[in-house]
Amino acid sequence: MKKITLMLLAAMSSGAVFAAAHTAAPAATSRTPDPKQTAQCNSEAKAKGLKRAERKAYLKTCMAGAGNATAAPQSMSGTDKPALETAKP
Repeated sequence: MKKITLMLLAAMSSGAVFAAAHTAAPAATSRTPDPKQTAQCNSEAKAKGLKRAERKAYLKTCMAGAGNATAAPQSMSGTDKPALETAKP
């Protein structure tokens, strides 16, 4: 009787371990960047003369924006802002 109880307990505990392993959080999936976008971001960083940390930060934001086609436009400041039109009767 003790053998059966021990075997049943072992089977139940090993089943719980295997079930926990399969229901664990999924591994982070790595995105493969688009080669065209990578080349474009690299050439832009080179044209701007960015080095080390500045280049890394620029490439990170550039590649993050690659998958987001609906990114908000950059805000204009200073003289770049269009003049307000006023209607005169």
